[in-house]
Amino acid sequence: MFKRPLLPGFIWTFFIVLLTLTPGNYIPKVTPFLDWIGPDKLIHLFLFGIYTYLLLKGFQRQTKYPFLLKNTVILSLLLGMVLAIFTEMMQKFIIPGRNGNYYDFFADAAGCILGYISWYIIRRNEKKNLHSSKNYN
Repeated sequence: MFKRPLLPGFIWTFFIVLLTLTPGNYIPKVTPFLDWIGPDKLIHLFLFGIYTYLLLKGFQRQTKYPFLLKNTVILSLLLGMVLAIFTEMMQKFIIPGRNGNYYDFFADAAGCILGYISWYIIRRNEKKNLHSSKNYN
């Protein structure tokens, strides 16, 4: 089935869109320790890291579409980048009190890459554990 494995990714997408498209007067102000490296960049890393990880897991677990299974990494990273561009453009041009910028996009992109790295390491360890448990049987 297609929808069930991707449900966590869909829910997380909604969560990201909700957070990033909230008008600025509803967001608490955080004083950045540097102009371009603010604490909000950690939030961007976290949100998009989790997003990419959930997409990778969802695409990996679905069995209905071989194309998605074969292109899991590229599609997950591409969707993460598209969502990052979309949310930053919406913040810049449409959402009052918000300003999309390149640094937020770079933090989003870095989060996507960290999500991929996490997925890759966990997947490699799962395969290693599965392979070693077969040797003992």
